[in-house]
Amino acid sequence: MRRGLLAVLAAAAVLFFAGLGRATLFDQDEAKYTQVAREILQTGDPITLHVNGQPWFVHPPLYIWLVTAAGRVLGFTEFTARLWSAVFGLLGLCAVYLLGRELFTPRAAVLAAAVLASTFQYFAHARLAVFDGMLVTFMLLALYALLRVRAGHPRQLYAAALWAALGTLTKGPVALLLPALAAASFLLLRRERPRVPAAAALGAAALYAAIAVPWYAVEALRHGMPFVRTVLGYYTITRFVGVVEGQSGPWWYYGPVLIIGAFPWTAFLLAMVPYHLRRRAGDGSLLVLLWGGITLAFYTAAGTKLPNYVLPVYPAAALGIGAMWDAALGGEREARRSLGAAFAGTAAALALFAAEIALFARMKYPGPLADLRPHLVLVGGVLAAWLAAAVGLYGVRWRRASFIMTAGSMWVLGAFLIFGTLPRIDAARPIKPVAAAVREALGPGVPLVGYRISDHQTLLFYVNRQVEWLDDPVSVRIVVCRGPRTIVVGRPQELEPLQQVLVREAPVEARTLIAEEELAAVEITRTARCTE
Repeated sequence: MRRGLLAVLAAAAVLFFAGLGRATLFDQDEAKYTQVAREILQTGDPITLHVNGQPWFVHPPLYIWLVTAAGRVLGFTEFTARLWSAVFGLLGLCAVYLLGRELFTPRAAVLAAAVLASTFQYFAHARLAVFDGMLVTFMLLALYALLRVRAGHPRQLYAAALWAALGTLTKGPVALLLPALAAASFLLLRRERPRVPAAAALGAAALYAAIAVPWYAVEALRHGMPFVRTVLGYYTITRFVGVVEGQSGPWWYYGPVLIIGAFPWTAFLLAMVPYHLRRRAGDGSLLVLLWGGITLAFYTAAGTKLPNYVLPVYPAAALGIGAMWDAALGGEREARRSLGAAFAGTAAALALFAAEIALFARMKYPGPLADLRPHLVLVGGVLAAWLAAAVGLYGVRWRRASFIMTAGSMWVLGAFLIFGTLPRIDAARPIKPVAAAVREALGPGVPLVGYRISDHQTLLFYVNRQVEWLDDPVSVRIVVCRGPRTIVVGRPQELEPLQQVLVREAPVEARTLIAEEELAAVEITRTARCTE
């Protein structure tokens, strides 16, 4: 089965790495995280992270350190920003394979890796410059090590501590909490207490503390309560018990996320749950249900909700679906009936997937969506025909071919997205031409103002100059009065009244550098002295 795993990894590498650097970085997370990595080199400080010249107390530094290393060697590009996400996407497949081999069979492990590689949200995160894929990989490896401890290998507790510590340095203590909750719940239901020497338990705890704690301790000593309140208080505790940055949602928030995220396996995920509930006496079925259920319940209970939080659910779903397919290929009637029901629901899942993607695109990219409509209709038609072929193959009992076709739909969708959809959206995004015009106009000491566009973190990255994010004309006027020239970037409909105010209340001239539909840049030149 190692050949099967190698084949899955090779196919996944194509899916994760092809055209990885083609698309412009997306606003907020991708652009901000990459800029934080760049500023490690600019400030010479790898401990206190900075963005826009200010300390950034949000996440631990491990992922940022890796991006910094790649940027230092290869330069800061879209490819180097996303490189480690793709690498850890592949490593996550290896972790799922290890879990599948431990809990089910080698064939189920390979099938689970293939399911995860072809799950839409996992594919997306493997191509985005964000922390979550790396965090999930460390959590899966920690869970695998804990299973090995249960199997009579107490020294694996050190491995569990290592992976949990690296996960904590990636995105906080949740890397320890979720695997520990799943393992403890599993052992409690099994009424087991693995024999672990006290020395091994203390050693593992010391190893975890030695890796995970020093960065927090150094930053707490450097910055005191502002760091503690922000990182441990606001972004750790408040993130769970309250709402951070207005990112809330109803109790059913993750339902639509999973409908989109699990494509093309959405209906199989629904069929997998009752299938494994009936087999919960088996270790694999029970742990799959516990891992997925605890993760979903944990983030549903949290006050702050984001789509990426449920990424750890997909490895559990992949294991459950892979085991179900393995049983069906082995001739089990109930597994075949479950797959039949899942295929029957695949058409509905495809329709929901398409509707939700269209709704999201209409809200976020209303202009490009109108131009994309013929292209999206083509994508939907090809996917529908492809999945219909998979259903037909299953109906004539070519089950292996049916699995390959179902998984292969993500490669079809990925090809459309990477080389068709995203370039069309990218062409309508104004940041690169605006940033180029701003870089050409900026000189030493010339301030750059982002007017009412603090959500455009891409401006900071692509101009690579500090930006003053301002929201009112008075503050802009103060900056303009400080020097002879100022560059202001904002939305055209808001820059025009701003220019009128500045011309009326201060002796300045305004010249448009570039005006795109959604973003423009103007040069404000002071013609005489003015009072702030």
